[in-house]
Amino acid sequence: MEEILEKERITHALKTSVNHKEEFGQYFTPYPIANFMSSLFPVTNKKIKLLDPGAGIGTLSCSFMERMLKEKWDTPELHVSAYDIDKDVYSILNKNIASSSAAFKKADYEIFSEDFLAKTSFEYSRKVNETYTHVIMNPPYKKIQADSKERKSARAFGLETVNLYSAFMGAAISLTEDNGYIVAIVPRSFCNGVYYKPFREFILKNCAIKHIHLFESRDKAFKDEAVLQENIIIMLQKNVKQGNVKISYCKDDTFVGLSEFEVQFSQILHKNDSEKYFNIPTKQQVGEENLTIYSNLKDLGINVSTGPIVDFRMKSLLLKDYTNNSVPLVYSVHLKNHRFSWPQESKKPNAILQDEKVNKQLFPKGFYVLVKRFSTKEETKRVVASLITPDDFIENGIAFENHLNVFHVKKTSLLENIAYGLICWLNSTYIDEKFRLFSGHTQVNATDLRNLPYPSLNDLEKLGIQLKARKTWNQFVFDELIKEIIK
Repeated sequence: MEEILEKERITHALKTSVNHKEEFGQYFTPYPIANFMSSLFPVTNKKIKLLDPGAGIGTLSCSFMERMLKEKWDTPELHVSAYDIDKDVYSILNKNIASSSAAFKKADYEIFSEDFLAKTSFEYSRKVNETYTHVIMNPPYKKIQADSKERKSARAFGLETVNLYSAFMGAAISLTEDNGYIVAIVPRSFCNGVYYKPFREFILKNCAIKHIHLFESRDKAFKDEAVLQENIIIMLQKNVKQGNVKISYCKDDTFVGLSEFEVQFSQILHKNDSEKYFNIPTKQQVGEENLTIYSNLKDLGINVSTGPIVDFRMKSLLLKDYTNNSVPLVYSVHLKNHRFSWPQESKKPNAILQDEKVNKQLFPKGFYVLVKRFSTKEETKRVVASLITPDDFIENGIAFENHLNVFHVKKTSLLENIAYGLICWLNSTYIDEKFRLFSGHTQVNATDLRNLPYPSLNDLEKLGIQLKARKTWNQFVFDELIKEIIK
């Protein structure tokens, strides 16, 4: 069966247009990944009701049934429900599920070529929905608007979310029986960020996290589809007490060199984290230190916010060169070697004309720390911080563009030594590793920066004094200076 499924998957990947895939949020699961996902379920001798929403050609359900046959599970009955809205795959899906289920003495299946979310929403709200003991899924990936029918469907089971994959997972969790299992391969993006907080809370309210699998290479899980989104495999169990979590990781979909270890749940969700970020440690990062000894930005009286100047809304005010009645406009291109490098010959403007709207968004002379909101895939570090000083101001006012995060104190200057201390702390390898625990993408939001650990004001000041005494700034210097704090 594996050979047939892989041939069908690759044929679909090569012959189906990008537009078609994007319309359905459709990326079929390679069989080795499906095989690994199926292996996570514990063996049972009870009746199995399996749900596969967004089933595609049926690879996940078929791999699950093949495992049952291979290991000779003593299950009295098997029922499979597979959904896919793409009518182009219906006949292949039906053929594959029929073929795999035919090997069982007592098995039946249903193929639904209809909207899984809409059907779930309708039936769940009327309490006439089917329930399942097992869910295996590779849900569609597609952003959904606030007024979309998909968002309205998700609200039926108490979830507000921004993507089809998290809506599908929410629906699947709602249909799972108590003690039942959900195994899903999904983008890692839900682990952090403000938009996915309701989804993280939904998971925590309804399930225990049992297992998380990481792929070390972000482009290997769906390499035939050229998907760069970092994906994880997660196993949840419905309405049971949260215990330790198994973490596994490997380089790619061959699962060669697979490593596994177990962590306490406090390593996944840090105590007093109001944002409910899911951290996924690698083995060498487990138990390095007690994060509760550190401060957060609120404790320190430091603010971080997104640069307020949205340039496309102020096109008539943008200037290539600085003139009278203008102020410097800072973009990422103006930050080099952790300092301010202005002006620059580039496609970006260097200044913005002052007017009433702009003046409200200016920062006064002072010390500020800037972190790019988007790092390039090629950059070795995700968190890259740069310093602005009073000497960088032409007059009393500077503007920060929207693709930057700005550290400040109530929109005024940081203390000088604190600013230098933040430069050292944020540019350390230690902080980059902490960021990667909860984020698998290149975007760095203000909420993410608030969620990082910080030293005390006293330690930040000491770091700042030490960094100011160094003529050269580089990775070795940053990492050397913070050693005393992270012991």
